[in-house]
Amino acid sequence: MSGTAAVITGWSVVSPFGFGPKSYVDGLLDGDVTARPVDADGPPLPDALASTVPGLDPAAILDGRGVRHLDRASQLALATLSDLVDPGLDTGERTGLVLGTALGSVQTEMDHMRASLRARRPHLLDPKTLASGTMNCAAAQCAIRFGITGPNTTIAGGRAAGLHALDYACRLLAAGRADRVIAGAVEEYTPARAWLTHHACSRRLEWLGEGSAVFRLEPPGAREPLAHVLAVTGRVAVDHDLPAAVVACGRDVLNRAGVGAAAVWAAVGAGSSLREHAALAGLVGPDALTRIPDAEGIGDTGAASAAFAVATALGLVGRWPEAAGRHVLVMATDPNGAVSGALLRLGGA
Repeated sequence: MSGTAAVITGWSVVSPFGFGPKSYVDGLLDGDVTARPVDADGPPLPDALASTVPGLDPAAILDGRGVRHLDRASQLALATLSDLVDPGLDTGERTGLVLGTALGSVQTEMDHMRASLRARRPHLLDPKTLASGTMNCAAAQCAIRFGITGPNTTIAGGRAAGLHALDYACRLLAAGRADRVIAGAVEEYTPARAWLTHHACSRRLEWLGEGSAVFRLEPPGAREPLAHVLAVTGRVAVDHDLPAAVVACGRDVLNRAGVGAAAVWAAVGAGSSLREHAALAGLVGPDALTRIPDAEGIGDTGAASAAFAVATALGLVGRWPEAAGRHVLVMATDPNGAVSGALLRLGGA
């Protein structure tokens, strides 16, 4: 990964706070907590609480066309893009799409496996649901529904997936493969994900959440920027020392951007533990970690964690005049050892 020359000119989000940037920023600044009791009438779950997107109705968004067999991750991604994509401008062969995920729709994949084991013959599966069992289903559905015919990529990167998607989008722009790229990440809450997270002991917050955040990236000068993406980089903590990897990755992204640690106005650690937060505070100073509200009110959003952190930074541009022109460092860590960082310079200055 390397330094970039791209700007974010638009964004959209679907979260347990509701639909659109306004509901998301309002919920964050109000300190709302969206945890709700899980459905007691549904399948047994290891969780008592979860943060889910209320009122998700893909039929209303897509005029009822082919929504019955869509997995929840695809529904969330489609709902998010519907608020961002301008069919007259943001589609066609010069527009790309990059979507971050963890494992795709784990629920659909497990449903297929269960059906294969229980069916009279292993191959007797419902063909209408097979597409949802592939990791790139959400990105493919978005491209099909909105006419995005440029590069289409799915990146599996755990909690760092959103930053990996930003980096890939910047690479597409730098290589001239697209004039604009829609990039972000999505995560669903389902019984399958709940049980996998429970058995892996990988939950970073008390309860799980879901949602999607996407961003429109373009070359500088295309439109008024909400933020400049100065650098994105990442590494793997092969020795399992995540705090040390956070510091090393943070220094790397700052060096690539040519920005000193003292110039970082705010920093946020997506999916980070207390030890990793402390390591980040040691790099940029403890005050930097207090200037952006965390998104803990929507729970552990897994693969969408880093994307929500970027969305939070963008949401401040229109609310806090003091945020204009400031540098924001977004770091993301995953229990598997992946660490990624991005440095943004907020617009509005």
